[in-house]
Amino acid sequence: MTFAARSNFNTFNPKTNTYSSGSGTETIPYGASQLVISVYGAGGGGGHGTSFDTGIFGGGGGSGGRSQRTITLTPTNWGQTFTYTVGSGGSGSNGGNNAGSGATSTVVNGTYPTSVSMTANGGVGGQDGGPGGSGGSATGGTTNTSGNSGDSGTTDGYGGAPVGGSPTTVRAVGVAPGGGGGGGGLTVGGGNNGFAGASGQASFVYT
Repeated sequence: MTFAARSNFNTFNPKTNTYSSGSGTETIPYGASQLVISVYGAGGGGGHGTSFDTGIFGGGGGSGGRSQRTITLTPTNWGQTFTYTVGSGGSGSNGGNNAGSGATSTVVNGTYPTSVSMTANGGVGGQDGGPGGSGGSATGGTTNTSGNSGDSGTTDGYGGAPVGGSPTTVRAVGVAPGGGGGGGGLTVGGGNNGFAGASGQASFVYT
C-alpha cells in the first residue's frame, strides 16, 4: 500500500447525527477524534387566552434547557455506544386542561466506558390567561444552559425562545429545538387555545 493510499484510508469526514423524537442507540464511528453532544429539552405548551372582557392572552410556554459536552475520542472508543431519549413538546391548553410541560431529553453512556449522564429538562407550560411557564434546567454537560421563560400573557403570549437561538413565537407552535408554544389569543366571549411546544433534540457531532 502506498503512503497516499494509507493517508486516504485514515481520513475522517465530519459527521452529524441529529434525533428529534424517540429514543435509541448512537454508535461512535470509526476514525472520529472528537464528539460534541448537545441535548435539548422540549418546550412547554401555551396557555388558553381569555375573552376580550378581561383582555389577557394565554401565557407562553417556557423553552427547554440545553446540556452540551465535548469528548475526546481515541481508537479504542470507535464502535462504542451512547443511549439517547428525546422529549416531546407540551400540549397547548384548550381551556379545560392546563398546558402541558415539555418532556426531558437525556443522553447516557452505553458501552462508552466513562460515565456520561446529560439531562435537559423541558419548559413548563404557560397558564390560562396568566403567567408564562419557566424554562427548563440542564445538568451533566461541559456547559448547561437553562431555557427561557414564556411571556407573562399580559400582552401577546410569546413562547420562550429555544436556547438554540431561534426567535420567540406568538400565537404559534414552538420553534425547534425545544421552543415554548405561544399563548392563545382573545375572542369575543372566550379565548383561543394555546399552542404546543416543540420537541427536544439530541445531536452528536463528530470530527
